[in-house]
Amino acid sequence: MATNIRIRRGNKANLPRSAPSGMPLWCEDTKELYIGTGSGVQIIHTYDADTVDGYHASSFLQKANQFVIKSGTHTAKSTSYVYPPDGYEMKNLVAFISSIRTIHYDGDVDDNDSMYCTWSKEDSRVVIKCYNSEQRSNSSCNWLAVWKK
Repeated sequence: MATNIRIRRGNKANLPRSAPSGMPLWCEDTKELYIGTGSGVQIIHTYDADTVDGYHASSFLQKANQFVIKSGTHTAKSTSYVYPPDGYEMKNLVAFISSIRTIHYDGDVDDNDSMYCTWSKEDSRVVIKCYNSEQRSNSSCNWLAVWKK
């Protein structure tokens, strides 16, 4: 004899604030699965693993002018700059990461050489420093910035 198990489902706007411990709840519009905790509900899965604090990245972008995500690469002697996008200021920067893209070595690389890729915030821009002591041409760095209004 077959047993059908039904999960409470509906739109996210109708998601209850609490549900009995262990009760699964499916949001049909957002494709998110929640579980009741007895005193609330906790998200346990979204339709894509690309989440931040339980929110799918696309939900950030659905709100007009809330988040802007920019990325790029810079090649410079040692210092590059990233400026806020139109309509944003440095106070809107919520995340930034830089990484080495290309280093061109020259000479003998030994224990007295150094290499680094760092960033810092100024009043009007992000400063990226990417350098190594044995470079024969300019270094390149990648960067990713998240701006929120």
